[in-house]
Amino acid sequence: MRRVNKIFVILFVIFCNNIFADKINLKNVIIISVDTLRADHLSCYGYPIKTSPVIDALSRDGVRFSKCFTITPLTSPGFATMFTSLPPYMHGSKRNGLPIFKHIRTLPYFLKKYNYCSSAFISNWPLRKNLSGLHRDFDSYYEVFNKKRWFGLLNSEGKASEVIKRAIKWLEDHHKKKIFLWVHLSEPHAPYVFHKKFNFDVKKINLSYYPPKTRFSKIKKYDSEIAFTDFYIGKLIEKIKELGLYHDSLIVFNSDHGESFGEHNYFKHGRKLYNSCMHVPLIIKLPDNYLKNSTRDENVSILDLSPTILSILKLQIPEHMEGLALFDKKVKLRKAIYFEAYRGAVITEKSEKFHLKVYPKKFGVLQGSTKLIYTCRGKKIEAYRIRNDWFELRDLYKENPREYNNLKILLMDHIKKVEKHIQLSKKYLKKRSNISKEDIEKLKTLGYIH
Repeated sequence: MRRVNKIFVILFVIFCNNIFADKINLKNVIIISVDTLRADHLSCYGYPIKTSPVIDALSRDGVRFSKCFTITPLTSPGFATMFTSLPPYMHGSKRNGLPIFKHIRTLPYFLKKYNYCSSAFISNWPLRKNLSGLHRDFDSYYEVFNKKRWFGLLNSEGKASEVIKRAIKWLEDHHKKKIFLWVHLSEPHAPYVFHKKFNFDVKKINLSYYPPKTRFSKIKKYDSEIAFTDFYIGKLIEKIKELGLYHDSLIVFNSDHGESFGEHNYFKHGRKLYNSCMHVPLIIKLPDNYLKNSTRDENVSILDLSPTILSILKLQIPEHMEGLALFDKKVKLRKAIYFEAYRGAVITEKSEKFHLKVYPKKFGVLQGSTKLIYTCRGKKIEAYRIRNDWFELRDLYKENPREYNNLKILLMDHIKKVEKHIQLSKKYLKKRSNISKEDIEKLKTLGYIH
């Protein structure tokens, strides 16, 4: 009898969920993410070279956020923040190779109860199931690694052509259901590949657009990779339109972090908190193209993406989520955005047991156009006014430290909060990573192990 009652309750809950889902008119959700993509290398963000005609068109149909920032400049931690609306010190994935805590839930978990069919297509090794933990709440999670690196010896990434091909096949098979789809592309990630079809003359760029010590030879290849990726995003958008999904769907375009080309004597990403690594694109095409071709200029972060999606769908936002719904008036009341960077991307060869160094290397805070960066070693503080000094060339803290006392207090209070949380969560952090020797070799090809 108890078993019959239990079955009845389950069927009743499913029935009610179906009715409720229809009543609130849930929309398909598609997220397109490009790894290592600086916002300022897209045409729609003012780049003087036409690298992104497809993304530009999506921007015209949606809302472009001009000042979106990642929380930490690494792949797995960045996307974990996007799907959990928690900073790395709270979700656990502080470095590539360290998965989110097992008790942490991601966005597809909260959509599943409304009968969403979810799938992810990822193309960068740090996002593997055992390394990131992001697969747990997806119905399917496809790892596409068919791109050979380093003289064709290792396949640590997936080609955009193959990722899009598989994503399109999945769409064709599931488009009649309510879908949540994440498509992740890796092309702009180093080492960059030059594509003859996308050959841009970087000499046309005004040198004042870049800070001193920029390596233009790398930028030529990087821009070529962006255009190559944009071309295949176009194939995906075409299929979405062909299936009649485009107009009524919620489509998000974003990145996990940027890339440095010599600014502040630094290349690539991971350990610095300057805008070259932190500023990322965010475009949200709302259902029915509502608010199309508009721009929002307030400071936002990838921490805000999950609550924003839930808010647009008129679903409840879990209380634990730290981000804000971007179309809510509360965004304008935000105190600040905080950043963090950790010591190293993954393990070193000497630490085979993955003894974790969990403490941050740097912290940062952005309030309005004022940004502070705190380096733990040496307790150094830097201050920049990014409205007039986007590439952070003039450290104003050296000139007048007292002017930044209030923001410094805010940052120091945040640092204490992070340190306290890390101490409380050490029981999770002492566990070994699931990283294997194969993982180590693949991560070396991506520059995460030196």
